[in-house]
Amino acid sequence: MGKLLVTALAGSLLLAGCARWDSVGGSYPHKSSLLPNAQIKLSETISYSLEKIVLTGAGAWILYNIYDPLAPNWEVVEAKVADNVYVLDLKMKRFHTGGSGEAMMVIKRRAEQLRRENGFASYRVVDYVEGIESSTPIAQRYAQGLVQMARSNP
Repeated sequence: MGKLLVTALAGSLLLAGCARWDSVGGSYPHKSSLLPNAQIKLSETISYSLEKIVLTGAGAWILYNIYDPLAPNWEVVEAKVADNVYVLDLKMKRFHTGGSGEAMMVIKRRAEQLRRENGFASYRVVDYVEGIESSTPIAQRYAQGLVQMARSNP
């Protein structure tokens, strides 16, 4: 949520940059732009204003930081509650393109990693829940698994 807040704040500041604040007298907003009235000429017939390029770049940056296509779909937070018991809490990205049904697979993958890293012979998922947290402004999918490790095969 912190990343979303920072992105929204940065976007607001970029959009507010269309007029400048003059602390020595004067009123806000001024009629003049913060960006110079310049054109970037790509060819003889194609040119774009600096303002359009900056606003397009700012919009793309905000969209990328909210959506972040390279981030994993699930955020995993694990807690060791006993010598051989782990709780895995998963939260899904708010904006995603698929992956809604893969929570159990993510839990099993992490449980297998923990099994190998800690020298256990096997594991079992003792408890598993998943659902959707209704929060403002966008609901978020979650899952939780309780994994018990065993030193010898059952």
